[in-house]
Amino acid sequence: MSDMTERILFSGQVQGVGFRWTTERIASRLFLRGFVRNLPDGRVDVVVAGSAASIQQLIDKLQERFGSGMTDVQRHTFEGANEFTGFVIRQ
Repeated sequence: MSDMTERILFSGQVQGVGFRWTTERIASRLFLRGFVRNLPDGRVDVVVAGSAASIQQLIDKLQERFGSGMTDVQRHTFEGANEFTGFVIRQ
């Protein structure tokens, strides 16, 4: 199975609640690559590369943990999986 890259935008109560730290921890355990960062408009931006199944697991686990605070999840697939070597929190 080949890797894919997605940009996922999470909206709602996703800043100031440990979302970035939790995302980094889960993504690293799933051997995903990319980054997570807060956006000025209150959303959290996740760019993640890996298997489709692992990316779905990341989203499922975040929804389990923060689901009541999330109001929207937007997913966009794009090229670029090879540019990431690990998963980090960006400021």
